[in-house]
Amino acid sequence: MKSDKGIYISVEIDGKQIQVPEGSTVLDAATSAGIYIPTLCYLKGLKSYGGCRLCIVEIKNMIGYPTACTTPVTNEMEISTKSPELQSIRREILELILSEHPYSCLICNDKKECQDFMYTTRKVTVTTGCNFCTSNGGCELQDLVEYLDLKDIRFPITYRNVQAIKNNPFYDLDYNLCILCGRCVRICNEERYSGVLAFVQRGNSTLVGTAFGESQIEAGCEYCGACVDVCPTGSLSEKMGSWVGVPTDSTTSTCILCSVGCRMNINTKGNRIVNIGPRPGKRTEPDQLCIRGKFIPADITHHPERIIKPLINKNGAWLEITWDQAIDIITKHFKEFSGNDFGIIGSAHDTIENSYALQKFCRVVMGSNNIDLSPTYNDRSLFKKVHGFQPVGIDEIIGFDAIFIIGSNASVSHPIIENRVRKAYHHDAKIITAHSHLNRTYQFSNERIIYHPGSENIFLLQILKDLKTAQNIKFPKDISDALKLIDKKHASTATGIKQAQIRKIIESLAPAKKILIIAGDTLFKSSSSNDNFNLLSNIHFALNKFADCGMMFLVDDGNRFGATYTGMHPEYLPGFLEVRNGEKKWSEAWGIDISPVSGLSTDEMISNLPGNNFKSLFLKGDLPDHEKLNELEFFVQQNMFITETSKYADILLPAYCFTESNGHIINIERNLKQINPAVHAPEFIKPTWQILSNISRKLKNKSFQYRKTNEIYEEITAKLDLSIDKTSRKTSKFVLSMPDIKIPLKKRKIEMIPEPDYFLYQGNSMSKLIPDMKQLIDKKGGKHG
Repeated sequence: MKSDKGIYISVEIDGKQIQVPEGSTVLDAATSAGIYIPTLCYLKGLKSYGGCRLCIVEIKNMIGYPTACTTPVTNEMEISTKSPELQSIRREILELILSEHPYSCLICNDKKECQDFMYTTRKVTVTTGCNFCTSNGGCELQDLVEYLDLKDIRFPITYRNVQAIKNNPFYDLDYNLCILCGRCVRICNEERYSGVLAFVQRGNSTLVGTAFGESQIEAGCEYCGACVDVCPTGSLSEKMGSWVGVPTDSTTSTCILCSVGCRMNINTKGNRIVNIGPRPGKRTEPDQLCIRGKFIPADITHHPERIIKPLINKNGAWLEITWDQAIDIITKHFKEFSGNDFGIIGSAHDTIENSYALQKFCRVVMGSNNIDLSPTYNDRSLFKKVHGFQPVGIDEIIGFDAIFIIGSNASVSHPIIENRVRKAYHHDAKIITAHSHLNRTYQFSNERIIYHPGSENIFLLQILKDLKTAQNIKFPKDISDALKLIDKKHASTATGIKQAQIRKIIESLAPAKKILIIAGDTLFKSSSSNDNFNLLSNIHFALNKFADCGMMFLVDDGNRFGATYTGMHPEYLPGFLEVRNGEKKWSEAWGIDISPVSGLSTDEMISNLPGNNFKSLFLKGDLPDHEKLNELEFFVQQNMFITETSKYADILLPAYCFTESNGHIINIERNLKQINPAVHAPEFIKPTWQILSNISRKLKNKSFQYRKTNEIYEEITAKLDLSIDKTSRKTSKFVLSMPDIKIPLKKRKIEMIPEPDYFLYQGNSMSKLIPDMKQLIDKKGGKHG
């Protein structure tokens, strides 16, 4: 039998005939048929392990009891999964496993009543009874004991008496509860390629740990939390939600903390986040997240310093006011400022609905194109140019033969992209990494390049010149002529890259049929941003002459592309229409005349203070502390927390966290991703679009009045195409041009390597708000990764 997925074969499991793809394991086949086979070591997506032996089955005409997770099915195979003999063997296996785990709580005669009355609080000589275990109610051992009807354990307990580690960031480690299933070790090494965890010591002294007894921080742990997600016991337990209880609800949403936009499950009880990780009962198939997506959202959502009511600045002191009072004060002052007097600065950690509402309010209600995001990029046209490239899917990365990474510290900025690069490396792809300083990606690279800070453009020129020569690529005449004038010796002096290293890069790329360029955002936050983009475009053009070449731009923040596309830009209206050319379309759409004059960028709004009539600002998120903000005549900030910038604000409004929001973002793949609320925001907090709508009503502007988020989304989709552009990778909409770069004759004397803070949410520093994050960054010398 054939299907779209290949050849299907027929097998019989517990008397049930099923069709499964050829090559499936017995465990896969049983799972697809809804037949439960117990297991403790199995992890979906990883190589079969067969360590716990609990998934043993009986197969007709096969000697012994093979493990279901390692045995492939064959046509007409007859399998039994729950015979009395199997269950007896499994019980004995589980008894042996539990002999090294505090088990009294698992077989206690009072365990059912205990949940109701809690009259028994200690069951062993240490604090590991069920009432003290953070996994109580979510422990896989409890489920197995029930399934196997285990009533007693014949073997004496061997308590390891290992001191629990309570000073680890984000989660505690208690290896007294470890059953050595190997899940954490395997996911750390086989899925994340972090290489931190291993089995240490031997025999009955075996433990999970790190090499040489180092702490997890010292061993280079990236704190992705994957080990916590798969632990079947309370050995690894998160601090944040440990004592909240067993989750009763799970909401699928999207992480907005970087531009990857990972799918995440937010597990809750009542209106409290318990953890972010696998749905209850799904520990064997967790979504992969990073430190930000795994641990930060719950911390900031329930942070004790969070603002939950509007505040007014009275001589440097913050006083609570009602929403009606706040809206009245804001409306009164906004009436005084319009056009170039007013501006809005938004956050790329916001939904497209809020971003669209912010820019529309600024243009339609306040009559100003002074609209931008913070932080901003030097090249104003960057995202319109990025829009001209066919996006590369995150999971496509593994399929490239060669990957050229430049200006990226992806293990920190985009860990899931880094994860796919590591997988590509282990699939024998050639990885070329170039940066101004060493980072984790170099460990998974064939060619490692370190150039002088700020010399990226010259380094790219070196590659372009040699690529043209080696592959005999024909460029437009102006580019070819410009490349002839480049002095290789001077270029090598300026970058610190020898010509032999450039040749090695070309030699690594030349045989490849599929090449990916990954460009980090440090390339586009430098003074040579436009030059870097043009040179990358030329290199992309050249590589496409002999290979299928893709381009991936690792921009910061979750919704940077989506926010810009929906109009959060001083020069572009929604859809990347230039203000001077697109105002007619959007004037008709919004029923009001829009100014055809480009607005001020974030940097220009601040640098123009005082002067140029710019007097009032609405800030969503935060800005770096700048004393010029004190020159504003009226300043409204909306944020979850009081920041250094807040001292300049007249009104401070509370803000939703994305875990409470309903909306969408557009991620690095340019896919539309849904944000779903997992918990309700505190009572007195209102979403941005609602605040703006209330102000608009007070200003008697009928062009901006929304009553729910869906109205904004429907307006966006009615006027903008949110689908992915299917342009071939070989066709770039960007016009090739050659930058005029002056190569210095000497190496720069002063070299500064600015490292962006990747741990921000709406401008708020996570290392200041979350003690565990501060501990981690401090111990790693100022950066994570």
